[in-house]
Amino acid sequence: MKIKEKYYEAVGERVCFTKLSNGLTVHLIPKEDYYETYGIITAKFGSVDTRILVNGVEKKYPAGIAHFLEHKLFEDEKGQDFLKRFVQLGSESNAFTSFTKTSYLFSTTSKVTENIQLLLEMVSKASFTEKTISKEREIIQQEIGMYQDSPDYQLFFGALEQLYPATSLADDIAGTKESIANITTENLHENFDLFYHPSQMHLLVIGNFDVDSVCQVLKDYEKETPRRSIKLERIPVEKNEVVLNQSSRMNVAIPKLAIAIRGNDLIQKEETFRYKLMLKLLFSMMFGWTSQRFQSLYEAGKIDNSLTLEVEVEELFHFVILTMDTQEPVSVSHQFRKSIRQFEKDPDVNQEHLDTIKSEMFGDFLQGLNSLEYSATQFEYFSDGSTSYDLPKILQSISLQDIIRLGHQFIDQAEMIDYMIFSK
Repeated sequence: MKIKEKYYEAVGERVCFTKLSNGLTVHLIPKEDYYETYGIITAKFGSVDTRILVNGVEKKYPAGIAHFLEHKLFEDEKGQDFLKRFVQLGSESNAFTSFTKTSYLFSTTSKVTENIQLLLEMVSKASFTEKTISKEREIIQQEIGMYQDSPDYQLFFGALEQLYPATSLADDIAGTKESIANITTENLHENFDLFYHPSQMHLLVIGNFDVDSVCQVLKDYEKETPRRSIKLERIPVEKNEVVLNQSSRMNVAIPKLAIAIRGNDLIQKEETFRYKLMLKLLFSMMFGWTSQRFQSLYEAGKIDNSLTLEVEVEELFHFVILTMDTQEPVSVSHQFRKSIRQFEKDPDVNQEHLDTIKSEMFGDFLQGLNSLEYSATQFEYFSDGSTSYDLPKILQSISLQDIIRLGHQFIDQAEMIDYMIFSK
């Protein structure tokens, strides 16, 4: 096993990297001045992966299957709960599913190697029965019901449903009650075999641990799990015609507004991180708390601190969603959408403001690194060998002209919708 090291001077971090013969990608970040250690293993399998090509043959699965599988992997072959087994090791564990990934993590102050072994065991074997699947369906359907009662959750996914109608992005990450009912034992086994092979996973260990001891655990794992030869391709999310002028009513004190923009330009895999940073910089200049627009609307009582910016940039899809509470959703939506189309004329899109936003983003990043949980859950690596620790270097290289070019590339070809939730 060959370990490569890289020192990121801007953040003062040493990162060790290796790729096992079975395909598992590994990053180790030792931090001796911390008591705690986090381990997180991520499968490249998320809610959008319901249509895939396996050796050129298309496979289709019900919405929510990635999240369903996340739940089921916490039960071992003997029916025991992995959560309890982590507790017995003195650690805490959790998991989460996103659009493109499913992650399992632990945090501990002792027995690091034993926890890593348990984490690897959890994602290496799967056992399902009709009885346990039926029980899990009921649990997840209750969870879906809770999401449906959340106005903020419904605002975000309601906008996505308009932006990507009749696609996997239009579905809740947990699926629907109908789609969950259609998940079978065979579906789960097939997806586990496809996506939980080491070649589709990434392991990160960060905190106070001995690198050599962790490497020995990995060597043993490498012997137990052979490589495989299979062509697995993800099908891009369809770009069906967007749905305009949609709204709903819920029990909310103040109306809610979402403005969503779907990118239609092509992005190379190695460009996604830089592209995402530039989109964040552009929209933060226009709508962040330091912008003239935000300050004037805030002082006029038209918006409040609820305004949030969500930027998702993946090889297969990318979008921006602004959400907020506002007493005047129609007029605010008109103003925001007009300013997005005319972004180059925006008085807040200037060099001085860009420098301010860059400094704020860099400061937030450095502050986040003080938290092991943040560092573990936000760490990313990319096909060109860069990682999220390259953020300071990439930020420094981005000019105002780069952002304006990117703005035209994204916005000029984009489609935009708004979605509103009014009080009953």
